[in-house]
Amino acid sequence: MKKILFSILYLVLCPYVLTAQQLPDPHFEDWSAMFKDEPQLKDWHGSNVSQIGLKFVFMYAKPGRTGKCAYVADKLVGAPKLNLAEVGPGYITLGQPWQYLKGLSINSATAGTEGGIAWKYRPDTMSVWIKRVGPATEKEDFHLLYYSWIGTSKSTQYKNKKGTATTTERINEESDIRLATDGNEFGTDQQVKQVAEGWYRTRARYNEWTQIKVPILYKNDGRPTMCNVIFSSGNYPAFRANDGLYDGNALYVDDVELIYSSRIDKLTINGKEWREFNPDSEKEQTYKLPNSQEPIVINGFRGIGSYTNIKGDKARFNGRKLDTQEMTIVPGEINGKPWVITVKAEDGSSTHVYKIKIVS
Repeated sequence: MKKILFSILYLVLCPYVLTAQQLPDPHFEDWSAMFKDEPQLKDWHGSNVSQIGLKFVFMYAKPGRTGKCAYVADKLVGAPKLNLAEVGPGYITLGQPWQYLKGLSINSATAGTEGGIAWKYRPDTMSVWIKRVGPATEKEDFHLLYYSWIGTSKSTQYKNKKGTATTTERINEESDIRLATDGNEFGTDQQVKQVAEGWYRTRARYNEWTQIKVPILYKNDGRPTMCNVIFSSGNYPAFRANDGLYDGNALYVDDVELIYSSRIDKLTINGKEWREFNPDSEKEQTYKLPNSQEPIVINGFRGIGSYTNIKGDKARFNGRKLDTQEMTIVPGEINGKPWVITVKAEDGSSTHVYKIKIVS
């Protein structure tokens, strides 16, 4: 009877455990909010514009790959007769899009995204299903972006349409967090500790639903307190680019999934990377120890790589060391039984077991 009760309890709780580390409303089904009489997502926010008494909708519900999906497109906004019109990027985010115009001077216009959601997880890949269409898809990048951080950033100056600084105070603005890849060109007053970033951008057209898997890279071993996601149809975020936006370039987004890995990308033994280590094999592998008198210290790492931003600067992400909750080691013997390394995905979805025979 106890076994039966335990099995029932496990089946009830297990789905929650395995899905608790996903983003809110990842299938874009809850359109219970409103903007300008248009249904809007409850948990996600579109780059809708409300300026000089006018409102422009950027996010719409459309038939999706499954159920509904989110649709955004670059759009000409403003008042052309007043010479106050620009093409704005269509995007959705877990943070809050903002726009600021000082007076009626278009040159002072600036915009961005601030905030995100409370977050403590460390996914390894973001899977997104998209369609990307429009009149000039070959001329403009679209962006799929995840980033996480620790702390609170603050700044008061941001690049405007003219290329000079507009003063407006923002908390946890995207460009004040992603300093290495899209940093605030007028400086950040209070910086945070960025933990991770997954960023995919390309100029392409996808007429049919296409799955894009975005690797998430890590700057350090920290456990984040916040994260944000931005899905953009056009040239944003891109150092507040003042051109390169094309009216009508559009992005459909559906079925976002965070994937948690149990794979080791890099293995070190006594502080030295073992380049011959095969992270895809669970067969016994042999390591030749340079100095048999050394104690055996093994560490695993994941999320290593680099991004090149739109200016051509490369940002290196050194990865994060797997902690004892993810990776456990049963010691072996030199020239004897192997070391057994068990790695579990953070959401419990998979396990890898590696066997390392160490010989002198």
